[in-house]
Amino acid sequence: MKRFLKYIFAFMAMGIFGTVICLTLADNFVYSLNNSSVIIESSDSLKEVSIYENIKVDSASTLVQYAFDNKYYAYLKDGKIYVYNTEKKELIETIEESDPICFYNLLYDKNLILYFTQKKVGTSSKLTLKTYEITSKSKMEHDNFSVNNFSKIKELEYSPVINIKYINIETKTSVKESNIIYRIDLFKGMSQVVSGKIISKLSMLKQKDRLYYEDSKGDIYYSGGKLSIFKEKVNLIGTDIDDNIYFISTEDKDKVYKVQSNKIIDTIELSDTDVVSWYSDNDNVYLIYPTYIINISSENTNKRLAKLSNYVTFESIKDNTVYLKTKDNTIISRELL
Repeated sequence: MKRFLKYIFAFMAMGIFGTVICLTLADNFVYSLNNSSVIIESSDSLKEVSIYENIKVDSASTLVQYAFDNKYYAYLKDGKIYVYNTEKKELIETIEESDPICFYNLLYDKNLILYFTQKKVGTSSKLTLKTYEITSKSKMEHDNFSVNNFSKIKELEYSPVINIKYINIETKTSVKESNIIYRIDLFKGMSQVVSGKIISKLSMLKQKDRLYYEDSKGDIYYSGGKLSIFKEKVNLIGTDIDDNIYFISTEDKDKVYKVQSNKIIDTIELSDTDVVSWYSDNDNVYLIYPTYIINISSENTNKRLAKLSNYVTFESIKDNTVYLKTKDNTIISRELL
């Protein structure tokens, strides 16, 4: 009887092992059908993936950003903005002011840089909003305002349609840290709309003046108050071109909610819950996994846009180009198919 049971166990083990192999081969085959051209499998393959020569970024630089048409990239270093031609890797402009630049944003729909300078006066900082148009090299100064105990600007969201911007500013003392959200209308001034919270994420609609934000407690708010349409905790991802806003389940990361007019219009079940991060370019919304990227706002949410590895980290997607960073601060790029 014991020998019989051993034979049965051996046959079962062989069957399970064979099934695992078949499923693995099938999955790899399906992956190869869906996969696009971004394949970074080893450090030796880095030289073959860039549409331009690789970009080497100074380790002291911050806020590396890429133009919507991929013609330029920029970064902040020592209170100055350095703007480069992407194809030639030539420095074309250094934006410098009498006061150091503390934050900038290369807008997602035009080659316009919006930036803030900081002038300290005791415990207060005067922040001045300015813009620089890369093609015409024209510069313009807009509003200025003062912030007590200013620490940094964390995030900026804007709509080119209604020309409204929201910025999240961190204030900090030895005993307290807090955030303030300002609403900016370049033609009508600015106002403070939220304070006294720690804000981890902003996202705004483009067709109407409505801001969504997530606080440090994981609660979601919009311009009219707390958003209470979910039965579980969610994280705010971003918006797409049609003003749909996306949220991912916090704990299991097994589903994404698509919301419009504060109503859930679709629930997208995820087959892979190993989500590392998410990204929105205001046209599309992406989920970043350890080995690939998907566009969760597309019709084919299962299509894998890029195959990644531990040799690179995701940086950005502009139009049909993905930007990735290696461990030695080299930026590589490749067109998505």
